[in-house]
Amino acid sequence: MHTLNRYRGTGPTGRDAPETRDRDTVTNPGYDPSTRSTPQLLQEWAAIMRELRHRDVVRTNNNPVGDIAEAIVHEYYGGERGGFSQAGWDIRSPEGHRIQVKGMRLTPTTKSRNLSPIRDSDYDFVVVVIFNEDFHVIEALRMSRNTVEEQFSHRAYVNGRIISVTAALRQHPGVEIVDLVPAYHRLHS
Repeated sequence: MHTLNRYRGTGPTGRDAPETRDRDTVTNPGYDPSTRSTPQLLQEWAAIMRELRHRDVVRTNNNPVGDIAEAIVHEYYGGERGGFSQAGWDIRSPEGHRIQVKGMRLTPTTKSRNLSPIRDSDYDFVVVVIFNEDFHVIEALRMSRNTVEEQFSHRAYVNGRIISVTAALRQHPGVEIVDLVPAYHRLHS
């Protein structure tokens, strides 16, 4: 069960703090990040990132959304993960399909539904993994390269195609909903 604690106040920057804050009292009933100092939170974040690297969930020190999405898609399809300099695809399935993985984390302040650009055409499918603020998979979409190229034009200023996750995209006949939740739970158990 999730509890929603409402508070108003001034944050450390002097600006108003968010009106609501989700706290998951079931998965971690004793942890309250609001009691930690900023340096403590950053140290905990660093420790968590080290452990996720140790578990091969993330592979870089960058924002972990993309790495976590890749790990979940790899768990779902199997096969091999591409190298860091691998252009075009992130996962090669056992059947030989080259899959580009895109991740998006939705937060109360997330307004854009655009993903990072696809700059290479050396892939067969794109899988978009959408997380909520707490990194739970809430949706995953799979589409062929043909669907991507049909729906999203090349943008010269980014030298690529930018997928925008919209209701129209979800309804497109070339887009398949993929249930990645079991793979997510296997990965994080």
